[in-house]
Amino acid sequence: MNKNDNQRTRLTKLLFKNSLIKLLHKKTIYQITVSELCTEAELNRSTFYKYYGNVYDILEELAEETLAKGTQCIQEIEAAGLDYGKEPLYHLLCYVRENKDIYQLLLNNTVNGDFPEKMLKSIIDFFKREASLAINNMKMSEYTFQYLVSGSISVIQNWINGPMTESPSEISNHIYDLSVCILTHMNMLPEEYSK
Repeated sequence: MNKNDNQRTRLTKLLFKNSLIKLLHKKTIYQITVSELCTEAELNRSTFYKYYGNVYDILEELAEETLAKGTQCIQEIEAAGLDYGKEPLYHLLCYVRENKDIYQLLLNNTVNGDFPEKMLKSIIDFFKREASLAINNMKMSEYTFQYLVSGSISVIQNWINGPMTESPSEISNHIYDLSVCILTHMNMLPEEYSK
């Protein structure tokens, strides 16, 4: 594939993605047809099927691209001291606020339901890796981490779907403080983490 073909492919896919985003402002992913998407993009169905099998494939591609950018944002953070849990989440939430539109659409239109958890996966993995030496009760830690992930997702979804009056710093501090409080209360972290 030559440079022009690559550029044409990227532009065509971008047209489909932008058209899907525009349609998602009006209806859910389950209500959008290939025909409707092609009309919105001003492209024909054969062009669509050259790149995608169905409308969900575009949403999945958008989700993967968004997750990759969010993960890259987190990987650029160097953890230091006890704030290792705040920094990655803070930077992710800054990125989320800058890209509110796409995150809102992806969080509210996920097909298989795993986008929210994938969004926080790198942060949770990072936290688990860094905190694993300090966790006192490894037997219950998986359940607790899952509980914290679900709660964090709910807080972030409410923040994104609302007026977003709180700053990324306020939301990340709130999630972090709640998480440390729960882990400390469950005797899973040493006392110094709650100070």
